[in-house]
Amino acid sequence: MNAHQIGRALTRPSLTRRLASLVAIGATMALGACNGDEVIDPPFKDSIKPTVGLTKGLPTADSLLAVTLNANDNIGLKRVRLLLAGGITASYDTVMTSAVTSLTILVNVRVPSSAPIGATVTARAVAVDGAGNESDTARVALTVGNLEPPSAIVTSPVAGSPVVTGKALILSLSGRARYKVRTLGYELSGAYTARDSSSFSAPLRDSIALLDTLVVPDSVKGATIQVTPFIIDSLNQRVLGTPVSYAVQSPANANTVPVVRTGVAPRVEVNDTIFVEATDPVGISTLGYEVRTPTGQLLVADSVSSDGRFSTLVRTFRTRIPVATFPMHVNVFGFARNANGRRDVARFPSGSLRQDTVIVVAGYTNPLPQGGQVADALYFPRNDRLYLTNIERNWLEVYNLADSSFRAPIAVGSRPWGIAPYPRNRDGEMSDTLLVANSGGTNISYVDLRNGSAGREVYRYPLPNIIVYTITSTRSATTDQIITQRTAHDFSDRPQYLAATCNGDLTPGSPCEDVIAVYSTTPTPGQSSPFEKQGTIRWENLSKKSSHFFFEQAMGQAEGRSDTLEIERFAAGGVGADSILLPYKQIVRRPDGSMWEYSIVGRIDRLAFRDTTYVRNSGNFRRAVFGEGGPVLGSRAMTYDATMGFDMTPPLPVIDRGISRPLDVTDFIANTFSRVQGVGINFDGEINAVKGDSTYLFDRTLRLQGILESRPSGGGLDFHPQNTGPRSSPLRTRLAFVASSEPVIDVFDTYCYRKIASIAIRDPIIGPVRATQRPNGQLVLVGATVRGVTLVALSDTFTTTCL
Repeated sequence: MNAHQIGRALTRPSLTRRLASLVAIGATMALGACNGDEVIDPPFKDSIKPTVGLTKGLPTADSLLAVTLNANDNIGLKRVRLLLAGGITASYDTVMTSAVTSLTILVNVRVPSSAPIGATVTARAVAVDGAGNESDTARVALTVGNLEPPSAIVTSPVAGSPVVTGKALILSLSGRARYKVRTLGYELSGAYTARDSSSFSAPLRDSIALLDTLVVPDSVKGATIQVTPFIIDSLNQRVLGTPVSYAVQSPANANTVPVVRTGVAPRVEVNDTIFVEATDPVGISTLGYEVRTPTGQLLVADSVSSDGRFSTLVRTFRTRIPVATFPMHVNVFGFARNANGRRDVARFPSGSLRQDTVIVVAGYTNPLPQGGQVADALYFPRNDRLYLTNIERNWLEVYNLADSSFRAPIAVGSRPWGIAPYPRNRDGEMSDTLLVANSGGTNISYVDLRNGSAGREVYRYPLPNIIVYTITSTRSATTDQIITQRTAHDFSDRPQYLAATCNGDLTPGSPCEDVIAVYSTTPTPGQSSPFEKQGTIRWENLSKKSSHFFFEQAMGQAEGRSDTLEIERFAAGGVGADSILLPYKQIVRRPDGSMWEYSIVGRIDRLAFRDTTYVRNSGNFRRAVFGEGGPVLGSRAMTYDATMGFDMTPPLPVIDRGISRPLDVTDFIANTFSRVQGVGINFDGEINAVKGDSTYLFDRTLRLQGILESRPSGGGLDFHPQNTGPRSSPLRTRLAFVASSEPVIDVFDTYCYRKIASIAIRDPIIGPVRATQRPNGQLVLVGATVRGVTLVALSDTFTTTCL
């Protein structure tokens, strides 16, 4: 047993009488050979190979690799051997000393500290029985640190599909690797050998799918061929996938009809895909599909032709189903014709006709060109484009609505999260600059949409370092005198969600004066106690290069504790100046000439916010709404008005009157007591919404106005772009669009609080929802799903349920 093997579970039964009888018979035969008799194999000689299997185990620590080995034989196992190679090298070898027909071993291998995290380890096992028969080799891929190992699979054709000599086989391969896919290919063994692969260049992707053509020569003689996929990641780690076997036939022996297989999602869009695969040893000449109504009326059909050289033909059809009413049920059929002219349709294993009944839904889903994850989105009407922050790719995705295509992305800072426009006026007109919160750094990107064909980052605004101090009085343990303690609390300054506001005249059409970016921060575990993993809310005056840290919601004294607040700004990159945002103490002169001390006392437990605090601005850039994230009930919501200014009482104004009062924040919690999964705000900021177990509508003073009976989910919500309050006119603008746990977007009346419609889509929304109005007046909903970005064009003719 190897020293690396630290634990196993093994049961060895005692020697059976049957084995003793076999030994006795073997001795008799040996004596006969000594008299000159011919030695022949006995009629009961064991020629059946043992079987062996490997599965990844469940280690108790990342410093261990675990595999479970299962071996079986019809008469008796003799030896089992396990080898590990790659990131670490180890072996396990055991020899049976008694009759064992079934064996299960759990092997735990300790990982040396020198082994790199993420390195791939290939485990191989083989079993030998008492007659010397050796099993096929079993393999499983492991990864140091128990990360997901690279994987490669043959997705089509299915195992056992026939291939004909002189014909071509279409192989469909897919691979996935944590450290990106550099090479994906296959090895061929059995009737003949071959090897092929495709290599990829930067930027590498973490998942790849490809098709390859395998031509079976006329000269091949043999029963089967075996295709083994393999993958090589960017660390040059090579991993083999599970082999797939195919039967080889000659054209003369093939008298078959096509075997057709279809693949279609249970919910499809008008522009969607239908997968059809057909296999026939003599070759496929035609492959296609039909879409019919439940009554049998043909809606659309399509097919492709081939010269019949391919025994397997695979096609993913891009279809356009002529349907205008959603949702609608249709039936999908696949068909094929072989090189001999014989036609058949998709069938179930029983032989009955297969028809896929699917639902046609609204919307058009576009996968991100190079994958990633969308955090936020913004529609820019002047160029009719949608801009989406891709956290994992460090850029903005640019989607052109005019031709439904992605344009070249715009590189920004690290891990872009929130996005907002640079305000121009009170009519909601945006300037040609976008603001992007880079949560992987401490800056905000300025993206000039006039620069280049799609836009370009032109500047990164460095956000300041803001330190909060709490000053408390306590008695000295040695002198019993009152002493003052000053404790610094250093929060993360990395921006997360972002909203754009401005101050100035409120008259419609009036230009913005100072532009104020309001943002939440991304917490980190390294923050000062007791604020580990808690974020903050701040604003940054981009015009005057000044800052404010939201403390107003925490004003007041906790029971048995009094903390005086002090906040200091440290400028970054020479932008703005170091300054005291909130002094510990100010001296205020009374009208009679006497002096009094002015300080802000706060409740420290209400100063910070949980991770993923949502922020949105109103369409006229006057107000913003905040919703505290996290999977906890009793989340806080707040509003902000950029036009209210500071309370001018002390010499240095410190209290922003535009921030919700502490008593309003606590009253909102009492009225809702919900977790927040998204926020929304209408055009003028008169209606705000937080989405939790239901959707709660409230005014700018946080007074609850009504509840929308929406369903909890990870998706967001938005108002109609022209919604201007409870009595919004025209009535068709008095709407809110809310994501659901189901694949629908619910439409609510924001005055009657009733659901007036549900828009069926393919997948549930799991990210932000944005309602936009294109220059041609068309209303468009945008949401992030598991498959990409879904756009739904609406008629904008919804009717409300009350006046």
